[in-house]
Amino acid sequence: MKHQRKLYAAAAVAALLSLAGCWDDDNNDPPVTPPPVASTEVPDSAGVSVAAFFSYILSLGASDESSEPLTIKDSFAVPADESSEPTPLT
Repeated sequence: MKHQRKLYAAAAVAALLSLAGCWDDDNNDPPVTPPPVASTEVPDSAGVSVAAFFSYILSLGASDESSEPLTIKDSFAVPADESSEPTPLT
C-alpha cells in the first residue's frame, strides 16, 4: 500500500512540475498596438495651391479600387489659378 502512495505522490509531483513550466506570471510581452488606420481625408496641404492639389490627386494612383472614398472637409477650397496654363492629364 505504501508503494502505491509513493507512486501516486510521484505522479502528482511530476504533473505539478510539468504544469509549473507552463505558468507565465511575468507578462513581459510588449503591448499589442493596432496598425495605424489610413486616413481618407484630403490633407490641408493639398489645398495650398492648384499645383499642390494636382500633385496630391496624381499621387493617389489610378488602379486603387479597394480603398475607401476620400472625404473633403467643408472648409476645404482649392485656390483659383487664373494665370497658368491647364496641365494635361497623363
